[in-house]
Amino acid sequence: MALSVSATYLSPANTLLTPSGQKLEPQPMTNADKNTLANATPAAIYHPSEGTSTTAEPLEAVDTWIGRSQSPDFPRFADIAAGAHQTLKTHFQAFQATLATSAPDLASKKYGFTVEADGKLKVLDTASQLSSSDTQRLTDLLNNSLGLKAAAVAYRDASIDLVDADSPWSGSYMGFYSLTKENFAKTIDLAPLFKDTHTMVPGEFRSATFFTQLSDKGERATRETEDAMLERRAAQGFVVRV
Repeated sequence: MALSVSATYLSPANTLLTPSGQKLEPQPMTNADKNTLANATPAAIYHPSEGTSTTAEPLEAVDTWIGRSQSPDFPRFADIAAGAHQTLKTHFQAFQATLATSAPDLASKKYGFTVEADGKLKVLDTASQLSSSDTQRLTDLLNNSLGLKAAAVAYRDASIDLVDADSPWSGSYMGFYSLTKENFAKTIDLAPLFKDTHTMVPGEFRSATFFTQLSDKGERATRETEDAMLERRAAQGFVVRV
């Protein structure tokens, strides 16, 4: 589009409107107009539904569980858990070294182990490489290793203390889960915690840390599980910020 610009001044076009001398007179309605107005109906009719009331419904209170704050004892329990982890690692590595010489057929197979509620060690056939006789032999060997068994129980108890001391919404967020002696065996496999990550396949990495196992298999905490935990801890002088 071509745009032409001129420097010539153009005066504004002011048009004066002359008032009309004609007067506006109201005109009477014709009979046809009167009939149309009398028979007119609204374009839409509002029909309120039954039960409509101008009274507002009462507000319903919603009780939401938030959970506890992190305990001031959390750093102390974290140190205890770290020490228990190192102790168990030492005992398990010694067990594996002994197994390699005493039962090389078992040492070459992948397996896991955990702690049951009664403190006994349980073998986990995580890679489906164990026969029933393999599982029984490993179970006996693990439980007969008294140092390993005691270290595993101590690690379980320290881990439960650590989770109980944390919060579901702050800190390390482990308080989002409920870890007990009864569900520990369903939640934590101890063997991967001490395995060299360089020998792991990608699918095994999430089992290499306590927190990822807890987040993958842990029982979600509720108001009820927290109340039960606090009741158990009351006699132990467990400090919790609610």
